[in-house]
Amino acid sequence: MTAWRQALRLTPLAAELERAHLHGVGAASAGLQDPGLGPARLTGTAVPVLAEAAVTSATPFLRAPLLSRLHRVRLLHPVTGAECPSCRVPTPCPTAQELHG
Repeated sequence: MTAWRQALRLTPLAAELERAHLHGVGAASAGLQDPGLGPARLTGTAVPVLAEAAVTSATPFLRAPLLSRLHRVRLLHPVTGAECPSCRVPTPCPTAQELHG
């Protein structure tokens, strides 16, 4: 993780997405070095860089549908107002609280 990223104060959701990214990089790194790949197996200092690049390039395709759904959920469960239109309880409803951490 870069220094500027370490200085950020992430929301719980953003922190969870960052952890998922780090796990993805770890999995990609392990996959690139898997002995089962035989002669195609990669080793050396380039592996972490390639793993990060692979996960970073795939991330928008993976995150976009998830973030789109979360946005729609936030529209259905607003933080402000007298009552959540979906839950019919005072705002913020439990769903809105969970989303906003």
